[in-house]
Amino acid sequence: MGVRHNVPMSRGLGKVQRGILGALDAGPLDVWNLARAVGACEASTRRALYGLAKGKRVACLGYSTRGGKRWGLTADVQAARNQWAAVWPVERQQHTARVLEVRYALALRRAVVSAL
Repeated sequence: MGVRHNVPMSRGLGKVQRGILGALDAGPLDVWNLARAVGACEASTRRALYGLAKGKRVACLGYSTRGGKRWGLTADVQAARNQWAAVWPVERQQHTARVLEVRYALALRRAVVSAL
């Protein structure tokens, strides 16, 4: 039997996380495109994204047209949300939800956010 050493893991960002941050400098991307840009599988890309989100380095913008989540740097996401609020104020969102039902309003919102 070998001796196990209690070696602490690195506290820095991993290769996939660094690649994600570099890819997101150009703008928001979905998981599939991030995985391609980083050269990793989608599962490891998602795990890396959740770790970065926990550290407040990235945030989810919503869903892309493919159905996967779309991610961006925290500052970019906040700017997109502010832009979204200017284009479609909360009062209009609520009115649209009442008129067209909540499900349609959410689908419309996903489509508009994907177009940003």
